[in-house]
Amino acid sequence: MPNIIAFRNSIPSRSNPSIKPNHTDYFEDLRNDFNCRCGYCDSFDLRRNNDFEVEHFRPQRVLNLIAPNEYSNLIYSCKSCNRAKSGTWPSNDENVNLVGNTGFIDPVETEYENHFIRYDDGEIDWNTELGKWMYRELALFNIQHSILWMLERLRNSIDEAKRILKEDPENLIKKDALIALYEYEEVYLNKLFNVK
Repeated sequence: MPNIIAFRNSIPSRSNPSIKPNHTDYFEDLRNDFNCRCGYCDSFDLRRNNDFEVEHFRPQRVLNLIAPNEYSNLIYSCKSCNRAKSGTWPSNDENVNLVGNTGFIDPVETEYENHFIRYDDGEIDWNTELGKWMYRELALFNIQHSILWMLERLRNSIDEAKRILKEDPENLIKKDALIALYEYEEVYLNKLFNVK
């Protein structure tokens, strides 16, 4: 049985960028504010922008008073979470995000992570009844979330091995380890692209 670890290591925040005409114009601001991670599943943006989007926390379909380009309503989201969430908003009222144990907590809230757990193999699970509902709506059970988590760990190990080899080029153990890490990375990349 895998061990439980922290769901995420940092909590995203929103800065106060200058007003931009379209919600998509905030892509880089959100990317920085969300630490290059999906607000919902905490997946790291490994491929730099290819699989991430600007998502409306409160869907555009329920917005009456909030402008579509209101920064406080935007999330840096992987395509998987964005598409799974889509226009789901149980209350159909832009000012009400929860109806009992249904609805969404904004990922910039510290409370968000209390609803989920992560195992040391990268798999995500729910921790509360509201978490169970969000887990299903965001499709956090998809294997790609654990694959991306493992890819990030591999990438960090590769970077560390490269750093050590730069300092000690004759370190054969690290050279062999680096080759193995590259091979594992290729395996996980293949798994990731075969589930899409």
